[in-house]
Amino acid sequence: MAAINLRDRDGLHNRLWDVTCPVRWIHGTSDAVYSVQNAEEEIQLFKNSPDARLVVVEGGQHFLSFSNPKEVTEQVLEFVGRWKE
Repeated sequence: MAAINLRDRDGLHNRLWDVTCPVRWIHGTSDAVYSVQNAEEEIQLFKNSPDARLVVVEGGQHFLSFSNPKEVTEQVLEFVGRWKE
């Protein structure tokens, strides 16, 4: 029940159609809260995004920027560099 409350607290599912910007979802394989399968399903919901992409980080935990800061930094820099204009 706690995980469901955390998932629903921001209500993003009700606003997905408003997301018209690129999306980069970085997800770890060792995330104890959400599975990679969940991330694969969720990224498909960004129908109005010009580029919604999932990047899976082997061994990454739920707090991915803590467990895998190098991979997160590389992905963020690549994403911002691609879409900065």
